Amino acid sequence: MSLRLKIIIAFVLCITIIIFPLLYVLETTVKPFNMEQAEKQTLQLVDSKSNEISSWLNQRISEIRIIHEYALTSGMDLESLKPYLARLNKTLSTQYGNLNETFAIGALDGYGWVNDSITINISGRDYFEKVMSCDMEYIISKPIISKSDGTPVFIICYPIVNDKNEKIGFINGAVNLDKISEIAGGIDVYNGFSWIMNKNLDIYSIDKSDLTKKYISYESLAKIVDKSTDVNLGTIHIKNNTGNDATVFFSAVPYTEDWVLCTMIENKYIHAQTNYIIELVVIIGIVLLILAVLYAVIVSVNIVRPIYKLKNHMLEVSGGNLDSFYEYRGNDEISVLVKVFNQMLTDIKNLINQVYIVQTQKRNTELRVLQSQINPHFLYNTLDTIQWKALEHNAYDAADMINSLSVFFRISLSDGKEFITIEDEVEHVRNYLEIQKIRYKDKVNYDIHMEESISQNLVPKMIIQPLVENSIYHGLKLKKQTGNIKINILSENDYIVIEVTDNGLGMNKEKLYELRNNLANSVESEHYGLYNINERLKLTFKDKYNINIESEFKNWTRVSLKIPKIREGFQCLEQL
Repeated sequence: MSLRLKIIIAFVLCITIIIFPLLYVLETTVKPFNMEQAEKQTLQLVDSKSNEISSWLNQRISEIRIIHEYALTSGMDLESLKPYLARLNKTLSTQYGNLNETFAIGALDGYGWVNDSITINISGRDYFEKVMSCDMEYIISKPIISKSDGTPVFIICYPIVNDKNEKIGFINGAVNLDKISEIAGGIDVYNGFSWIMNKNLDIYSIDKSDLTKKYISYESLAKIVDKSTDVNLGTIHIKNNTGNDATVFFSAVPYTEDWVLCTMIENKYIHAQTNYIIELVVIIGIVLLILAVLYAVIVSVNIVRPIYKLKNHMLEVSGGNLDSFYEYRGNDEISVLVKVFNQMLTDIKNLINQVYIVQTQKRNTELRVLQSQINPHFLYNTLDTIQWKALEHNAYDAADMINSLSVFFRISLSDGKEFITIEDEVEHVRNYLEIQKIRYKDKVNYDIHMEESISQNLVPKMIIQPLVENSIYHGLKLKKQTGNIKINILSENDYIVIEVTDNGLGMNKEKLYELRNNLANSVESEHYGLYNINERLKLTFKDKYNINIESEFKNWTRVSLKIPKIREGFQCLEQL
């Protein structure tokens, strides 16, 4: 992923981290709160409208009471009542919405007079039977069709009671359903739809088939009735006939037996304000994201461009152009990178020059080494010639000494190798001891013991001969008597132990302590051979070797080397 893309993603994430929690709060907290408040306000409005309908109905009932309390009504003097009812029909027809048959008056047989051209017979009708058989002041019928003009109406049936509290007739007030629909339609909230029904699912403000076809199913109406039986005021959540989530607010209408005013509102209209806020936040978020991306692109260009140029310079350097310096004017972190890059180029060029000088010197040295190899070969050939001359003159001791010296030199040089086998190292020290025996006329005796299993293990060359040389010059020579040197080469787990013991003069405690201390602190002393071996082993094995010196004055000295076992391919730890 490129740095520019990372910067753009970082900006986008910052905006997203701000927008999404805000949307979450709006959706989970603000929206439910607004829904709750909207439900409360709408429920209050529906309840208020229900009281308004109740008040309107009560006024109509009061008008019928006035007819009932009219003196001629209790006497059922129909001829005297006709002019009075005609005037009332004309005066109150607009309130009832019925121009032809607003009021009717009749006897117990159910026959009633509306006007001179219209009479009715309501005997057998449920509302008439009910009002005549119960103690209720009035009964409101379910919606019926007016016989005079075919319009839907409902009847307020009021029994006529005489002075003896006996029912002697009835008064009907016919109310056009359009009047109730007009009142119910006055509830204008959240594009809702209102209607009035009773608990028998009779609809008063709209045709029932239209209601169940366009707005709400019959099953949902039944649920509303079930819930309104328990509470007079409440809500119920349903799905309308279009499949959208909706809420029905209902309130029982006072002065009626079982009327319920209902208002159904789709939830999307209730949430409209909150949804608008959410949409606005989303739009603002999108705009901010676009601006953030544009800003991130601008910022990333200013940041990435010098880095991209620096990368190109680095690629040029990797291709071999060490003069690809980068000039950058600035005082920021990139300027530090540029300075380090330019300094690195300078250092690389200096190092290359140094390596070139060193390689040149190395080649010159190798040439000198090749040239110097002529001298050892000349020496070996000369020693062989001298040996043959000595044999011609029967100088066998001289011939043996020359042979030992030749082998000694050959192993010492070892074709420039740093490590040789233990077998070659033993052969090297044996030739050295043979030369010393001839030199000191057999006053030096030696014994060499080597475990055959480690004969092919490698050791740094010439680590035993200096120990033997120390034994001769600092031990046996000072004692001036025949001396013995024992050399033991043993295997001990992953280590090789080399012990060189002599019966020479030995050392006192002070001198032994001084020698050990000099070796521990790499201080050169008269025992140069030990110092040389210690420094070489330290470079080769670091702290994985050990030198131990033991001595008893005038009796003996023992030097022990303990080094790791190594074979072909070993590299000294100083080079790793």
